[in-house]
Amino acid sequence: MSADNFYWYASVVIFIPWLLLLFAPNYRYTERIAFGAALILLVAATIFTMRYLISEGSDGGSLFSLEGLKNLFRSKEMLLTGWLNYLSYSLFAGTYQVHNARENRIPHIWMQLPLLLTMLAGPTGLLLYLGIRWIRVGNKAKS
Repeated sequence: MSADNFYWYASVVIFIPWLLLLFAPNYRYTERIAFGAALILLVAATIFTMRYLISEGSDGGSLFSLEGLKNLFRSKEMLLTGWLNYLSYSLFAGTYQVHNARENRIPHIWMQLPLLLTMLAGPTGLLLYLGIRWIRVGNKAKS
């Protein structure tokens, strides 16, 4: 599958686990689906990275300088890898938030904004959730 096609599918299908986390957090398979989707995204990112590294021709991409990083992301495969990493890690964070909120008995209505922010802005939503958890539970929070 091409990087363009996979980007489209991943960007659309990712909403399924997010909708479950937002609106069906207590559904028996929500966390499994979200965690599984995040793992699939990481495997796909690995595959696209390996395709890039094995392909011939160097475009000056490198992780050791900002210019090299810019050149690295000129490749569709590496740009897709970055996007898939973002999608998977934010989904892992959202899954953690739902699970942890349930353990700490935080009402799900309090989770809507942190989950939306995690989906859209990653660390911002996680930080908001941790703040809510601290306010609601304090030092007694279960990790």
